[in-house]
Amino acid sequence: MHGSRINEYFEKSKYLFLSFFLIFFCQSGYGLCHPESLQLKKNQETLQHEVVVVLKLVQVYVTDKDGNPVKDLEKPDFVIYDNGKLQTITDFEKHFLVKPEKKAKEEITKTELSPPKDISSRMNRKFSLILDMDRNSIAGINKSKKAALHFIDTQLQLTDEVGILSYSFIRRLVVHQYLSSDHEKVKEVIRKIKEVPGMLLPGNSWVGDEALGEQPDIVGRTNIFIKIIKELAKALRYIPGYKNIILFSAGLREDLLISPDQVLRENYEDMSKEFGASNSPVYTVNTSDVARSLSLKMLSELSGGKYFHNVDYYERITEQIQSVTCNYYVLGYYIDEKWDGRYHEIKVKIKRSECIVHAQGGYFNPKPFSEFSETEKQLQLMALALSENPYFEQPLRFPMVALPFSNKKESNCVLLSEIPVEKIKDISWQKTEITTLIFDKENNVVDSSRGEMSLAAFSQKKIYHYEIQSLAPGQYECRVVIRNLETGKGAVASSSLTIPEIQASGISLSPPFILIPDKVSFYLRTSKPEKEKPGDEPLSLIKIYPFLSNKHSPLIEELEEGTPKLLAIIPCAVANIEEPDIQLSSCLIPHSTGEKIPLSFSIISAEKEKEFDILLIELELPELRPGKYSLEIGAEEVTSGSKSNAIRTFKVSQKD
Repeated sequence: MHGSRINEYFEKSKYLFLSFFLIFFCQSGYGLCHPESLQLKKNQETLQHEVVVVLKLVQVYVTDKDGNPVKDLEKPDFVIYDNGKLQTITDFEKHFLVKPEKKAKEEITKTELSPPKDISSRMNRKFSLILDMDRNSIAGINKSKKAALHFIDTQLQLTDEVGILSYSFIRRLVVHQYLSSDHEKVKEVIRKIKEVPGMLLPGNSWVGDEALGEQPDIVGRTNIFIKIIKELAKALRYIPGYKNIILFSAGLREDLLISPDQVLRENYEDMSKEFGASNSPVYTVNTSDVARSLSLKMLSELSGGKYFHNVDYYERITEQIQSVTCNYYVLGYYIDEKWDGRYHEIKVKIKRSECIVHAQGGYFNPKPFSEFSETEKQLQLMALALSENPYFEQPLRFPMVALPFSNKKESNCVLLSEIPVEKIKDISWQKTEITTLIFDKENNVVDSSRGEMSLAAFSQKKIYHYEIQSLAPGQYECRVVIRNLETGKGAVASSSLTIPEIQASGISLSPPFILIPDKVSFYLRTSKPEKEKPGDEPLSLIKIYPFLSNKHSPLIEELEEGTPKLLAIIPCAVANIEEPDIQLSSCLIPHSTGEKIPLSFSIISAEKEKEFDILLIELELPELRPGKYSLEIGAEEVTSGSKSNAIRTFKVSQKD
């Protein structure tokens, strides 16, 4: 592991999954800044401003006394209070999903629903399907997956968003799929879930826990589940509108809730109430023949959801969930919002008699970063890293490139980002942290590092920050987050990365490290370098790319129009070929045409590093018009016929 790892920072409280969940539920805004608040006016100088004018959106379900949806209400029929103060409703939306006329039986493949009138609404339906592996059997898990697939196939409409989670004692809460309207992708994720069940069966035999080495304490194990799910419910406070939770579980053992020791029951009730306070009704579906309805009923009743006693009736269950959630109104009103973190109570009334109103109970104001708890700071960091378009504080973006360079198991990639000092000085002039996060294709954090700095100490206009990482072969998403530790303001760089499998024989090129001649550079590494092996020198950028000079600057993303030439450092691995004869080629591909333009080049220098040849070449560039380009370097070993190529993509910008 490299540098100062923030894995330990996260391990202090096992809530990293909550960060994912906020992104999972809030695709265009990070939760801690309340995406339900559409900011109209704010102080650009600081996050700790006193008051902003925002639009609050409230989701409202209205039924008659028989539970049927009331669909003919208009804006004047509603009255809304915020902390007891009557509000003027300025925004109004209707969402009613109507089943089409019945088709012939052979034509029906799924229940189709017409989209709502405003498919771009900020309050479309959200569903989280949670598979409780710890309180389940293999049969129960299979039935849960079958019911989940049926729900997606028959009850969702195009704009609905759905995500998949599971809970197990060993892995805790796992996000298998973030909130997505790609329903086919979500179904594929469900089919691939292969968690181990952990139900305590009659006879006190705990299924699936042999790896733990000893019989777990049932009370302690249950309290861990309650604690984690309660934190999940708290995190949902920050997400606008209703968040519908469908939990597939066999429930808790009933003796745990009726024992003389009432602490566990009180904890479970508090957990259930947190979902209600977060406007997240839980629809519980019993997956077991064993009578364990007490805990599931309690969770549904206290959260505002509904209990279903037998997963075998999944067709009827999914239709009932659909009926409850498919018809709603959205009310909007403007308020002066203070950054004090206080709770606001919302009450919605209908002027028409005999209508029953179900609306969120309230919301929390944002608060200054200095008042965040450690858990909230972790959530905000992950939200900065993962959220593409936050409503409130849009993070500044800066460029980064991820370069694999090795054909061995040790350190094998460099993350290089270009920090524009002037552009982000409002963020990083004071005490600042730089955090590097690497996510695998399932969005798990597989590596991380953290350092602190203040850009006030640097006179350079640009700083090139780098980290060296060790990763297994696979696909990754990389993020570098710069965050002011006093205000919470942030800047983010991102890049995708593929680490190839180790090649047993043949030739293999790594992506070139491209340099722009006659441009001064300054490199910075904020984490502490570590040694590959005892006695080795710590691995550095100059050791990986030996021709680096601060008289040249790296090409990260943009090349200025009119640049006549480039330098490229190319690691070339050769395995099991004696006296290789390597021939290089080079071309440039404008994305506008796709045409390959051969480039003239010359090899300036070469060094041998164990199994690597490291080449420095100079490339002559034609006149390039602004646009996107790919530089392709090819290599062929003449004797064996082995071939490899490496590609770097960049943009040519118009000269100032």
